[in-house]
Amino acid sequence: MLMTIVKEEFKKRVIRFDELVADKAAFIDAKTPGSDKKENFTIIGPGVSESSNRVINLEEAHGFNFGAAAMPNGTKNSLHSHLTAEVFIVAKGTWRFFWGNDGKEGEAILKAGDVFSIPTKIFRAFENIGSDDGFLYCILGEDNPGKVTWAPQVLRAAEGYGLVLLEDGRLIDTTAGQEVPADAKVVKPISSAELALIPKISEEEMSKQIFRFQERVPHSESFLDCRIPGGEKKSYGLIGPGMAEAVDRSTLLSYKHSFNLELIEAEPGNGFKSFKLSNKQVVFVQKGEWKISLGEKGEEGEVVLTEKDIMSVPVDVYRQIECVGKDTGILFIINSGDDRPILEWAPEVINAAQKTGLQLDENNRLIK
Repeated sequence: MLMTIVKEEFKKRVIRFDELVADKAAFIDAKTPGSDKKENFTIIGPGVSESSNRVINLEEAHGFNFGAAAMPNGTKNSLHSHLTAEVFIVAKGTWRFFWGNDGKEGEAILKAGDVFSIPTKIFRAFENIGSDDGFLYCILGEDNPGKVTWAPQVLRAAEGYGLVLLEDGRLIDTTAGQEVPADAKVVKPISSAELALIPKISEEEMSKQIFRFQERVPHSESFLDCRIPGGEKKSYGLIGPGMAEAVDRSTLLSYKHSFNLELIEAEPGNGFKSFKLSNKQVVFVQKGEWKISLGEKGEEGEVVLTEKDIMSVPVDVYRQIECVGKDTGILFIINSGDDRPILEWAPEVINAAQKTGLQLDENNRLIK
């Protein structure tokens, strides 16, 4: 089914970096020294913020949640765990991630363009050890990612600053005159017995969960349009089966996250020719300028995204994605679901591809 989109709908799906609204009291560690300068952003979906004042840029369910954090040099996000997938993408800066019940089980240093998927239920934390304006994106699995589980020492530290976390997710600041409701249940630290059941992961094992941008190995013929003028691009499969149609294009992590993550690199004038998709799709710019045009021939409107800009592309609408800046463009693409998204190309793209010797088989796989 081909959908159309009105201009107001288009507008709300474009999220500019300067439109993000920071929440400086999103979590229980908001007053703990070393963690008190964090700025958290709830961009798509409810996220896991414990703040009643958070601003959500786009509340529509996508099958995953998308957020971000801005932290000056030396600022830490305290040890915590999740029940659903958590994937970090470094937009800017140098970050140290560390994990384990005491945070001393291992560490990894990530830089711009690196991607890190941390297994569920493992306590993890991170700090900005680079620039003062370090910026980090985060994807959480599922529409409802549940609540954060904090390491016992984090909860104990917060008590000294008047913060109390309730089991229903509310954060109470007693220093601001807020009172814990009489019928409320306060979150208690998990027990020693529960801590002992959490698996341990070595640095070697955890390194397999990391995509290093500087060590990237591109695949140049991943899509049907790759030989058509304007369709040249390099692709990298990161999370899930990815969206590539080439059977020989591998991905870093194939296990289920509730979403797929792809990295695309293109020179100006190149990108994706016209296709549509039944999956929810979110694109965000790591580098360069990218034009997103909606409609089979762009008649539904277009927008140019620059660094750190985000767009949620409507389902079942044709879109073209083109690098239009002066430099090489880097674009991340999130698609909903655990299965490989099936691209439905516009008829003219299929015809043009056939002339270059490419077509798709009955399983939507590329035949060269």
